[in-house]
Amino acid sequence: MEEMGHNSSMNIVFDIGGTNMRIAVANGETLGEIRKVLTPHDYNETIRQFAAVARELTPAGIERAAGCIAAQIDSEHGLYDANNRLHWNGYHLDTDLAEAIGAPVVVGNDCAVIGVGEDLRGAGRGSSNMAYVTVSTGVGAAHIKDGAMMPFDSFFFGHVLVDGAELETLISGTAIRKKFGIEPKDLDSLDERNKLADILARGLLILHTKWSPDTIVLGGSMIVGVNPIPLERVAAALAQFMPNPPTIKMAELGDHGGLIGGAILATRSYQ
Repeated sequence: MEEMGHNSSMNIVFDIGGTNMRIAVANGETLGEIRKVLTPHDYNETIRQFAAVARELTPAGIERAAGCIAAQIDSEHGLYDANNRLHWNGYHLDTDLAEAIGAPVVVGNDCAVIGVGEDLRGAGRGSSNMAYVTVSTGVGAAHIKDGAMMPFDSFFFGHVLVDGAELETLISGTAIRKKFGIEPKDLDSLDERNKLADILARGLLILHTKWSPDTIVLGGSMIVGVNPIPLERVAAALAQFMPNPPTIKMAELGDHGGLIGGAILATRSYQ
């Protein structure tokens, strides 16, 4: 990581996942030191640990913070659809973190924030209308237009129907474990993974009717991990459904996507 080089207050960026949370210091859109710690089960303990790590990273003071969580966020009702932490639903993470660290905080859905990172610093560079899709434990998508997160508008990609079943129940890591009784990384059958690619392509066709992206960036462990869903097959299957399909790309930012997206939000949300 690059040396920050001065003692002024810094931004904190974060990605709070179901297993781990990553917290980093950022100078503008450049990441500095990154800490990875287990995400506590208890909400209040998470706030406490987050604040402690953030203060250690920024002894000169925190200017602002921005990041993401695997949940939807509503300014009135707080967190919802926090599937990894259902008992966190209803909490106002942004205001609770802001009170704990004494600085303003912006919190976004993890898929959307990672999408901003991929759009501006990753595989989506040069796109004016991009969709970021993650296929991992679950399935999600975010619409990024001209570098900005677009409203979800009640369109949740994991819930679209393919042959009468929700997409997430067909191609997610959870679905693989349920169907085959193995970890997704152990699904070495190319034939089965090609079937997943064909199903994903049909889901992407529905997504395209909603958002009309020129580029679709695919990420998540089922895409970038061991024995992944083949992107070439996804692109070929999608091309069979439409004459001018969007460009299909693999995500580039890896585990730092949420942090890089958070750094962008921390810099631009307050301008």
